[in-house]
Amino acid sequence: MKNENSRNIYFILRKIRSYCVVCIGLILPNSYIKVLSSKQIYDGPLKQGCVPFLNCHACPTAFMSCPIGIFQHFAAIRQIPFFLFGLLGSIGLIFGRAACGWLCPFGWIQDQLYKIRSKKVRIPKVFSNFKYGFLAIFVFLLPLFTEVHWFSRICPWGTLSAGIPWMLWNPVDPLRGEPVIGPDIVGWLFVMKISILLLFVVLFVMSKRPFCRTVCPLGAIYSFFNRMSIMRMHVSGKCAGCDQCVEICPVEIKISDDPNSPACIRCLKCTICKNVSVQWMLSHEPGIKEIA
Repeated sequence: MKNENSRNIYFILRKIRSYCVVCIGLILPNSYIKVLSSKQIYDGPLKQGCVPFLNCHACPTAFMSCPIGIFQHFAAIRQIPFFLFGLLGSIGLIFGRAACGWLCPFGWIQDQLYKIRSKKVRIPKVFSNFKYGFLAIFVFLLPLFTEVHWFSRICPWGTLSAGIPWMLWNPVDPLRGEPVIGPDIVGWLFVMKISILLLFVVLFVMSKRPFCRTVCPLGAIYSFFNRMSIMRMHVSGKCAGCDQCVEICPVEIKISDDPNSPACIRCLKCTICKNVSVQWMLSHEPGIKEIA
């Protein structure tokens, strides 16, 4: 009976997760329909804030910015982004890396593309450390010394959600009376961005969440909180070694080896196993309270 209940909860959670990603992660922060008439991106007060997941600032319909874009901006002007640190820190301390599993549309797209039948390959675990290098070098150090948002220039999600839509649409700017994207703008950088995106699309089909696991600097930030967050994963009983958790996990981790691994995106797919549950560390209680 418990196995049946776990499966029912698993399928319910899968539907809720999809709705959260599409409605909250994709549609809600990108609903600036006025761009169709103004031909210019939204630049109001909401753009000064950011969502807790990847969302390109330059997307035609974007209302809010990307946390990584905000991070680069403050590194370039040599100031501390207190609001950003407070936002990401608060979410991380409560939910760990759950925003990656429940809100990020780019992660969800990777999950969908992986369902395409093809030869599958597993990403070596050591590659998961690369995202910390991207965070340190492309998001912090390069913008700090060059004042250029380098990660935004290579981010495949930015190319997909902003670069390509603007190139296909390319309306006439009513203020200048010229196309938004001039012929002099399309050069080697855009070719490089498209090449990076195509490379990742191929990888998305062949492997599970390669961008999230090896490149994403936001995932790197959230990963620091998994071991200290209020929300925790818990494995009870003795693992039978069936490796079902590894097969269904979007990042291919064995939950019984390290329930609160920095790689875990808290998608809760592993709760299909009767031994896996979500627990909350409550500060006013000496122990852990299990809720699932």
